Amino acid sequence: MIASHLLAYYFTELHHDKVQQVDKYLYHLRLSDENLMDVSVRFRREMDKGLGRDSNPTAAVKMLPTFVRSTPDGTEKGDFLALDLGGTNFRVLLVKVSDNGKQKVEMENQIYAIPEELMRGSGSELFDHIAECLANFLEKLGIKNQKLPLGFTFSFPCQQTKLDESILVSWTKGFKSHGVEGRDVVSLLRKAIKKRGDFDIDIVAVINDTVGTMMTCGYDDHHCEIGLIVGTGTNACYMEEMRHLELVEGDEGRMCVNMEWGAFGDDGAMDDLRTDFDREIDAGSLNPGKQLFARRLHKMVRRLVPDCDVRFLRSEDGSGKGAAMVTAVAYRLATQHAERQRILDTLRLSREQLLEVKRRMGEEINRGLAKESHDQATVKMLPTYVRSTPDGTEHGDFLALDLGGTNFRVLLVRVRGGKRRSVEMHNKIYAIPQEAMQGTGEELFDHIVHCIADFLEYMGMKGASLPLGFTFSFPCHQNKLDQGILLKWTKGFKATGCEGEDVVCLLKDAIQRREEFDLDVVAVVNDTVGTMMTCGYEDPLCEVGLIVGTGTNACYMEEMQNVELVEGDEGRMCVNMEWGAFGDHGELDDFSTEFDRAVDDCATNPGKQRYEKMISGMYLGEIVRNVLLEFTAKGLLFRGKLSERLKTRGIFETKFLSQIESDRLALRQVRSILQHLGLTSSTCDDSILVKEVCSVVARRAAQLCGAGLAAVVDKIRQNRNLSELKITVGVDGTLYKLHPHFSSIMHETVRDLAPQCEVTFLQSEDGSGKGAALITAVACRIRDAGQR
Repeated sequence: MIASHLLAYYFTELHHDKVQQVDKYLYHLRLSDENLMDVSVRFRREMDKGLGRDSNPTAAVKMLPTFVRSTPDGTEKGDFLALDLGGTNFRVLLVKVSDNGKQKVEMENQIYAIPEELMRGSGSELFDHIAECLANFLEKLGIKNQKLPLGFTFSFPCQQTKLDESILVSWTKGFKSHGVEGRDVVSLLRKAIKKRGDFDIDIVAVINDTVGTMMTCGYDDHHCEIGLIVGTGTNACYMEEMRHLELVEGDEGRMCVNMEWGAFGDDGAMDDLRTDFDREIDAGSLNPGKQLFARRLHKMVRRLVPDCDVRFLRSEDGSGKGAAMVTAVAYRLATQHAERQRILDTLRLSREQLLEVKRRMGEEINRGLAKESHDQATVKMLPTYVRSTPDGTEHGDFLALDLGGTNFRVLLVRVRGGKRRSVEMHNKIYAIPQEAMQGTGEELFDHIVHCIADFLEYMGMKGASLPLGFTFSFPCHQNKLDQGILLKWTKGFKATGCEGEDVVCLLKDAIQRREEFDLDVVAVVNDTVGTMMTCGYEDPLCEVGLIVGTGTNACYMEEMQNVELVEGDEGRMCVNMEWGAFGDHGELDDFSTEFDRAVDDCATNPGKQRYEKMISGMYLGEIVRNVLLEFTAKGLLFRGKLSERLKTRGIFETKFLSQIESDRLALRQVRSILQHLGLTSSTCDDSILVKEVCSVVARRAAQLCGAGLAAVVDKIRQNRNLSELKITVGVDGTLYKLHPHFSSIMHETVRDLAPQCEVTFLQSEDGSGKGAALITAVACRIRDAGQR
């Protein structure tokens, strides 16, 4: 009995010693969370090295571009072939993808052997055999006469240069076919098929099985953007932002990167974590020093990245179905791209079309200037009675009144001439109450005069009598500089007794009623002319004014002999073109699109201001919105799902165009704008497409504006019989100033269409305030000179 107890005790102690010894060995194989976090940090460093152009050659994790730019979105459909070559057998598959309300994938496949002599023979014989097997498969299914798209899973080390081009680096797995290494395997397969001549296929993509795994799962779960293989070997791929992928040109969108992560540690980065067992296994392997990366457990991933909600989905047939999915996505993208470009091409203008716009604008300019055709002309070419731009000798104190909306400004502008030329401004903003806007004309102008009196008192100039320039931004007819007959109220004004009356007389009557001060109303000013005059004070070559903001208009100094509506042939006069109405008689119909017509039909003034509706800020957002609606209805955007908000007129503000086209704006910020529009499920690809639509619409607007301006500067050059003209254009308006590309595209268009004109652009500051005062100052200078 004692012996048996002693024996039991002996075996227990022996077992305990062995367990301790085993534990001692296993201890080195255990990794703490700190160890794993450290590995994660090192791995991330290697990823960044692999992504960098300069650091990639020495990176262990190669981060190879695959040229796969999108995962499935569920709208893929059609019949696709897949060819899976990665060993002594290979497969040919027919994959049917349907999208009739619910996603469905059906597959048929056939396995073919590759004889040993072909694996070690010539490359042409190998690919001839593959082509023969393909022909056999197609004939068996009765589809040999169809040209189907094919995805090619080629599981050997390759360097990919585009989606359908892959250069074999070296054979593995017992293959030694000569004449293949260093060549594009797609070209070799195409050559073998062409040599047969009895069928044809469209080889769309070459992929590796890791990418196939991601794409297979991506069809079932649209959140799947990572592929992982942990089997005989291990690898991963994922969708990387293009801006981080320096090995490929372009920085918009995403691309799948084949990490080839098994080589992590080949440079010694994991030596401190390797055990004697790892070193022994590595030394006895076929490739010592290669493929050392450890596997991840689901729970460990979730522990290490608690901020990421990671779901694991098992793939079915990544190399076969996955190849077909890559092909289906590529086919969808190509088909959708072609359809989108067909639609966007209607908004793109050729140089010949822009020259034609310039020619027609020139014709309308002449029609507007001529007395006989003026009434029928769309471009009205209204005389402003401004006969000179500033020459620098202007001086004195001037008042300016800027009325164009529910607020208005009174300004004191002090102009100093001579060597110390300067313009000093003081202003105050006043509100116009609703009852004044919609009461009687007397009430409105009494309120305006009350505000002028308040301003003069505020400036310590009570009772002063100063020359005044009146910027009155409502439709007016002028017969002289200090007269403006109001044609009709706009912008919510309805004051009675004003339409058909001279606003200068209405203002003077109100001043007399107050009996407190007197003003010399010298000029009624349009803001476009004010823009030209403001810039003309800075640059004597400025003889054109342009506004591109909510609306658009232009003015320029025309020879008096051409201004037939005004008596006299001597000198020049500024003409207010009112060019926004260009096209109202059909001059732009052949350049107009269905989107322009939709915007025009829903506007408050259908059939009017057609040129303005293709250019100005008030309408560009609406054009973009209509294009996005068309794209979505055709399933080319937002997966064909329309948000109610996007159906709302005016919801896509023009400021969004400027923000979306900003080079500094990341695509995630574009997505936040789309989410504001109710497009919560918009993708990265959607953001790229919205950006492209904004770009095309804004580019056309800038080009059309440039074509009109080219007609103006060429007209001035021809007026003066010059072979070369040097001129400055004063510009104002939010679209010109805030859009990141509008101004440069417009400048480029003017240069191209008016090559004999050297045009400089100068941004205006406060054309309606400072400009009104300068027009008044110039008028006073001319008047004083005439009285001497």
